[in-house]
Amino acid sequence: MGLLSRLRGRSKSQSRAGNAASYDLRMNGDVPPLPSWLGDLTKQLPDPVLARIFSFVCPHAADNSYDTSEESMTEDGCMLCDMRDLAHCALVSRRWYPIARSLLYSHVRIDAVHYCELEEILAAKRKRRSRFDRNAVPIDPPQVRLSLFMRTVRLSRDLGNQVLSLRMPYMMREANKAEIARTISVLPNLRYVDLPSGIYTDDPNCLTLKQELMARCPDLRRMTYRSGAEGSFAQLPDSQLWGNLEILELQNLQIEPSTLRLSLASFPYLKTLTIDNTPYLDDSIFTSDPGQLPPFPPIQRLTLRNTPAITTSGLTSFLSHPLPRQSLLHLTLSSTGIAPATLHQILAHAPSLQGLEITQEVTRSFPPEKTPPLASNSLRLLHYEITSPPGTYGVPPKAASYYTYLISTLMSNSLPALADLYVRDADFPEALLIAPPPRLYGGGESGPQFMGGGLARPLNVYSKGLDELEWNFTPYEPLGPSTGGRRDSVTRPVSLHGASLSRSWGGDARKSVLVGNGFGGFLAVPVDDGRPKSSGGFRRDSRGDLWR
Repeated sequence: MGLLSRLRGRSKSQSRAGNAASYDLRMNGDVPPLPSWLGDLTKQLPDPVLARIFSFVCPHAADNSYDTSEESMTEDGCMLCDMRDLAHCALVSRRWYPIARSLLYSHVRIDAVHYCELEEILAAKRKRRSRFDRNAVPIDPPQVRLSLFMRTVRLSRDLGNQVLSLRMPYMMREANKAEIARTISVLPNLRYVDLPSGIYTDDPNCLTLKQELMARCPDLRRMTYRSGAEGSFAQLPDSQLWGNLEILELQNLQIEPSTLRLSLASFPYLKTLTIDNTPYLDDSIFTSDPGQLPPFPPIQRLTLRNTPAITTSGLTSFLSHPLPRQSLLHLTLSSTGIAPATLHQILAHAPSLQGLEITQEVTRSFPPEKTPPLASNSLRLLHYEITSPPGTYGVPPKAASYYTYLISTLMSNSLPALADLYVRDADFPEALLIAPPPRLYGGGESGPQFMGGGLARPLNVYSKGLDELEWNFTPYEPLGPSTGGRRDSVTRPVSLHGASLSRSWGGDARKSVLVGNGFGGFLAVPVDDGRPKSSGGFRRDSRGDLWR
């Protein structure tokens, strides 16, 4: 008893000494004392403001998109550590608990590893004997996380009702079909979930999981149908599944245009449609047929890939109707029957279009006939990736004439809102920086002249050659009004060449700056390592758009 009393007395005296020392520091002015009336300022914050603050602790908890686990990864940060920090916030007070818990279970993400130095420490601990099961098999951490999450939502109906999305790595969802089926069976408000690829092809091994998905998750917002699922897609008008679907992807389906129109009518809230490698589809999918087939739905994002039977006439006929004309915001064309020389017709019928992406390999030069420039007051993003087989020695490739037409379009200032331009021509930035061409391509000697033309607004040009893996970024500044049409030290264009891969992949990118060569052109000169990276300040989402 005497020893214990002496230990207690010593601890109390040390605590008093520590409190006295901290008091002396505050009195000396080193640490300003907190006013007694201040209290907990978070009690004065409304719940939405507090939830907004917690969303910065764990950014992926506020990700309400329908992107896959691979598409929604953050470039800088560790998702597992962020989720741990948010869980710690829920334990701070009774006031924080329901707000943090709601964020924690709204958009659940199960990752395989930590994307930080903590993974080395945990990997070393997993090698111990206690980290193996009875059969001496190493424990799979993501599978354990899924099992714990499944147990939690099955024991608490309230938590299961809060889950809106569930993301997991590819190998995990392929190897745990039964666990995923048991998990989603208690998630009635689920809007998106990462699923094994067999779901989209009607694989018999995924039959149980798909039945649970159809019966228990009526509010899904994204679905994909691939080769082998033609029967399920044709039965959509009768099954009335997923009436709130917003994103639909069709890949390698052998379906007729009438089947497509009937099935698309089952989704009145459809916003994004991707059609990839469907050989039976042609312009008839856009043809209005009152009284027989439902109309093609007005959507915001349309992607057409490997559809050579769909031409400009079919797409312009679809955009001639008022509702689709105003709804379409983003259009992606890749290896279609739409010729690049007819893009001006599509832009004329899509006044609300903000993004246009075209990827096409051409075998003939730009038509010699007079062609109007690309004109749009709303277009902000343009992917103009025209390629062609290399020409013989001394003969420019066929794609060069298409980029000459693009330069003439830019110099005509018919795209006043354009901010970002992507081209598959490594020499395009230098060609744009020299004096503009004297006339629009295809105009002839009597065509419209633009001797004093030039860009009126700043433009970000991203160029890449056929043998390159990175985008080269060139910010183009227009001619200043105070320079008399000449570029000075302020308006001189600067090219910073940086990698297109995310920072997590590492690697150095080449950097250069464009300087005058004394003859009206510019040369790319390497710079020191102190130059900022080309993509600094910009990030890219799953659809290719840039944002700060």
